[in-house]
Amino acid sequence: MRKCIEEQIAAQADRFPEKHAIITLGESITYGELDRLIGGYASYLKAKGVGRGDIVLARAAQTIEFAVLYFGTHLAGGVISPLEENTPVTELPMIARQIGARLVVDSSADDTAGLRILPRAVVEDAKAFAGSSQSCFPFEDELADVLFTTGTTGISKGVALTHGALSATAENLTYGCGYREDTVMVAASPLNHAHAIRHLYTTLVNGGTFYLLNGMTNLKKFYQALDYPCEKLSCWLPPSAIRMLFMLSGNKLGEYANKLEFLEVSTQPLSEADKEKLRGLLPKTRLLNCYGSSESGVACMYDFQKYPDRAGCVGKATPNTTIAFVDDDRNTVTASIEHPGLIACSGDTAMRGYINEPELTKLALSGNTVFTSDLGYMDEDGFVYVIGRQGDVINVGGLKVAPTEVEEAALGFDGVEDCVCIAKDHPISGKTPKLLVVMKQNRAFDAKELREYLLERLESYKVPTSFERVDTVKRTYNGKIDRKAYR
Repeated sequence: MRKCIEEQIAAQADRFPEKHAIITLGESITYGELDRLIGGYASYLKAKGVGRGDIVLARAAQTIEFAVLYFGTHLAGGVISPLEENTPVTELPMIARQIGARLVVDSSADDTAGLRILPRAVVEDAKAFAGSSQSCFPFEDELADVLFTTGTTGISKGVALTHGALSATAENLTYGCGYREDTVMVAASPLNHAHAIRHLYTTLVNGGTFYLLNGMTNLKKFYQALDYPCEKLSCWLPPSAIRMLFMLSGNKLGEYANKLEFLEVSTQPLSEADKEKLRGLLPKTRLLNCYGSSESGVACMYDFQKYPDRAGCVGKATPNTTIAFVDDDRNTVTASIEHPGLIACSGDTAMRGYINEPELTKLALSGNTVFTSDLGYMDEDGFVYVIGRQGDVINVGGLKVAPTEVEEAALGFDGVEDCVCIAKDHPISGKTPKLLVVMKQNRAFDAKELREYLLERLESYKVPTSFERVDTVKRTYNGKIDRKAYR
């Protein structure tokens, strides 16, 4: 039986009571104090009537306070559902009804909609009840989290995850990244995002130190975090943040080539051009790309420093996950680059389902197998490749075009800062690719030159028939292209 995350944190608190567990730019907390506050907040929630399985809704923040709220809810037997920090307070009642939340922890909310509200004074409440904790650690088959998907391909859904799934995911991430007790992890993404939370608890169950930044809007603070006094540190960033680093600070990341042990990238594929630049700047760093989702957990890990010549690769399956390929009827198929299949991820990291959405759950889950809409295949060495999402693929007269492949090629063109490939109606082929392009500052836009560049790198039917210069590419809060906004 797997131990829950909170039991593993408590064990590390016994080993390293004075060691830094979490650091922000304004404060830090040791393992001993973190464990004490988790226990105190669990006691506070229980005193307020939170029972086993009760869902607690709260807006996430990149703070120690939120970490105490998150783990304390688990220890109280509750289920935490973290929302994006800027979620309007007026939306809380609707979200609470959607997932059946018992109460909301939020100082700006009110009880006019019949919600039970607890003020957001987490640390104060935890300190008031610290030392009185008699909570039992949750079992692995009990629900732990309800995480909302970003909704890039449809409505946002509440993904229900058990404590066992969280612990299995921590095992996968530990294996894939090589976490140890001396790991110092710098992360900047919101803690309502599945992978950010995974890195938080994976760092802590291994006895490492989690350095939490409030986004990437201030690069000075990011590099300040990289200057943290330790021999080695690691970092997790979404691809959009890496592109921002290149754009705003040039090659400065290379100054940390001897300090960065590993850099892990997730939420979407990293362009081959950016991979190549990272390899040049950080030749001694393990460069990792994670494949997975809120529903499946950490499914694959790819070291693109060690294996540089595998375009579209997402690595090999992690220990608690099995990868298979199926057709539209969920029949197992032998997938290849010519005949890709839909990726199915099975294992202990799989979600329990979409909360209060039985029909949607049936479309995505059977047993412990999550059926994705990603088309891909596996080579003879066991490496998994993703071609693109089935719903995003553009059907050009019966020929399939993955927008990601077009975007990947276009990002290699000197002067292109960002881009998105969308489908455009065509009188003969039905659909044809169109490319929306963001150019680098002071760079001219030449559609003919860009088209000729793409013709040298893509089959002719994949080359967009029209191009348009735009100011920005629409993205979700965590950096993914918001493809539904272009439909």
